[in-house]
Amino acid sequence: MKDLLDIKLSNFEGPLDLLLHLIYKNELDLYDIPISLIADQFIESIKGIDEVDMEAAADFIQMASYLIYLKSKMLLPHQVALDEGVDPEEEKFLFTQRLIEYSFYKDVANYLKEKEFFSQRYIVRNSEIHLPIEGLKGDLYKLASSFYKLIDREKEKIVTIKKDTIDLEETVENLREFFKDEKEVFWDRLLNMCNSRREMVVYFLAVLELVKQKIVDIFQSDNFENFLVRYNG
Repeated sequence: MKDLLDIKLSNFEGPLDLLLHLIYKNELDLYDIPISLIADQFIESIKGIDEVDMEAAADFIQMASYLIYLKSKMLLPHQVALDEGVDPEEEKFLFTQRLIEYSFYKDVANYLKEKEFFSQRYIVRNSEIHLPIEGLKGDLYKLASSFYKLIDREKEKIVTIKKDTIDLEETVENLREFFKDEKEVFWDRLLNMCNSRREMVVYFLAVLELVKQKIVDIFQSDNFENFLVRYNG
């Protein structure tokens, strides 16, 4: 336990980053978080709150307060909680979804950093994305959000046994040839070609590189949750 909590808050971008650290350190399932355990560890971890600036401290304290609230509601008999106008399972679901989404954006940011795909890291604490890509038809944050939603919808089909070794440059070339034949394809079809979450992130980045090279364009579809990728050749 001491090793799990021997951390410096200044090493984390915010409370969600710390929560992910605790979840992975404990080897917990991100889709089924034991709220009581993770709340206790989070609160223990922020005892060094004076190490960080006041704005960051407020974020950590706010998250700690929410975890205490959520833990207390989940300890109540379900009907009692419902009578108080709170559905603990729904609260837990929304909290988990927020963490999963943050984890996805963090994966994208880390891969960009690893590959030096751009000169700086463009994903900030509020998870907005700002990438200097010419020719993009639509909002890139919406693009990333829709891609995350597709990943989340397909999560039960994705089983990762070991860390994938996927080459971004090779994926760019493979997709270049793929689009020469297919001409246009929706995000969800690209998703079905992937066998792991990490592979999905690589596909996402590979398509962005093809947009940057003006090989494909991206258009938002009518349903606002899918995007069309169209070959420019």
